[in-house]
Amino acid sequence: MVAYTPSEDVRYAFAVGRVRSREARMLTRAQFDRLVDVRSESQIVSALADTPYGEVRAEDVDTMLSRAEIEEEAFFARYLEQEPIFEFFRAPLLISNLKFALRRHYGAGVADEFFISEGSPSIEEFSKLLEGEANEVPDWLAEPAGEVITANYEELDPASIDLILDRALVERQYRLSKGYSFLRALLALQVDFTNLLAFLRLKVSEEEWEEFLGYFLPYGTVALDRFKGWWDAGKEGWISQVTQVDCYSNLTDGLREVPESFLLLERQMKEIEIEFLLTARRLTFGYEPLTGYVLVKREERRNVRRVAAGLRYNLEAETVRKSIAWF
Repeated sequence: MVAYTPSEDVRYAFAVGRVRSREARMLTRAQFDRLVDVRSESQIVSALADTPYGEVRAEDVDTMLSRAEIEEEAFFARYLEQEPIFEFFRAPLLISNLKFALRRHYGAGVADEFFISEGSPSIEEFSKLLEGEANEVPDWLAEPAGEVITANYEELDPASIDLILDRALVERQYRLSKGYSFLRALLALQVDFTNLLAFLRLKVSEEEWEEFLGYFLPYGTVALDRFKGWWDAGKEGWISQVTQVDCYSNLTDGLREVPESFLLLERQMKEIEIEFLLTARRLTFGYEPLTGYVLVKREERRNVRRVAAGLRYNLEAETVRKSIAWF
């Protein structure tokens, strides 16, 4: 587990008290196990009637989750004292929307539902950015947007959108997390997992090492030369060597399912991230309990969406259960 130094910021004393009362009402693993076995979306709403989700008084899953998200994010914004922390967590949303705008710019038929309007400039503002017009998109996005356009000037390479913008996101979050040990540790953990997933996907696709160099992100705890050593090893070498690294030590089962499936591996990674976020429960002061709680709640809502998606696409209950990361 990546270590961090608690901020012990007493300004958050009241907020932490509020967080503790909310944490007690988070869904349990047993509740998710029961949710997976429901037979309709209306039963999801009914099953959550006695939880905070029932308090938003919605008749369908999408409305229920949307209203719950608005309430939770307002709670976060109300008690957050530092702008860099807010911007740290806003950055992924803005990058996601810029990816959306760029794909549309290059002719992809991306549905409007994939654009996240809450807390973001409009689709029209992103379009203005790409057309070189005056816009209300944050200034820091102009450089990576321009880099993508330059890279695709003569011939479109869809992969370049993710490569360039993912790196821009990590650079942005690294700068914003200066002085915030918890955020730096969280970023390092996420980068380590992103790099490992890129490594495995490229390796099983029989790509060249040079391809991975383009995907490798900075600021993780696992150095590039470690990946070079693993690149030359077979699958059993990945399992025995990769799991010797602390942040990857609990991924054995997931690694054994690669390349047939990445589902278990990604769930195990998310559960390690949740475990890290929950370490903030031990703290009495600081921004860490607030941010840790809000991020775990976001994953809780994603899990409810996974259950609903399983019903919509007639997935087997065991497949849905396997995708749910929780504690």
